[in-house]
Amino acid sequence: MSSLRDYLFGYQPGETIEPNEFMVYNTSLSNQNGGRCCQWVVPAGVSYAVFEIWSGGGSGPGVCCCQQGGGAGSGGYAVKGCNVCPGDCITICAASSGCCPDPSNKYGQCGFCSFICNCGGGGSGTWLARVCGGRYSDQYSRCFYFGSCYGCCSMCWCCGGIVNGSFDFCAPGTIGNAQLTQYCFGYGRSYTANAPFTAGGSRVGTGGCRSWHAGCGCGHFPGGGGLAAQKYDNQCCGGEWGGGGLVYVVYY
Repeated sequence: MSSLRDYLFGYQPGETIEPNEFMVYNTSLSNQNGGRCCQWVVPAGVSYAVFEIWSGGGSGPGVCCCQQGGGAGSGGYAVKGCNVCPGDCITICAASSGCCPDPSNKYGQCGFCSFICNCGGGGSGTWLARVCGGRYSDQYSRCFYFGSCYGCCSMCWCCGGIVNGSFDFCAPGTIGNAQLTQYCFGYGRSYTANAPFTAGGSRVGTGGCRSWHAGCGCGHFPGGGGLAAQKYDNQCCGGEWGGGGLVYVVYY
């Protein structure tokens, strides 16, 4: 199977230029933790860099009694290769994980962005490349989605992981999904996919409208969307927050 290295100058057999690499990433499982940023000064002798970027996943909504819904969207993905100059000061930020939304506001939360900003200093022009986070899931009553309704309402879910900027290649985040039921003790559950080009496939949330209280955890790293809560009792609880971001840098 091909990997990113197969398409980058310098990794071919017999090549005399040896690339260097590093990562900026946020693997924290806490919610809304601020992400991870660093400032990279391009070293002497370096003229080209490739940035592989994943943004943060959206947060699934909190719910109250008898509500169920789909998972939030995953973060997006993009690759940017460009000329750089020694002395360029480049800020690299991997997205924060999302927050645990208050069920009373009827929404989850969009994921946070990962970005790269070349502030110049070495002769290159300034530029900004940003990959926006995954979309939230909405929480609202739509009982007539079913043939009849007995008080258990679903929510809608939206796609996301929008990419903004000039990139060589990009892929938006993956939409969340759900298995819905009009019966509160049926098999309603939410699904959320991981970010593009990451391992793990989709994730399945708790089923049968089980009680799921705040603190349930974080979407998969990097950029996995958060699952919606599923409720059957008279309490309210927050959904799962999205996973943090990652920026992988190869330079030579």
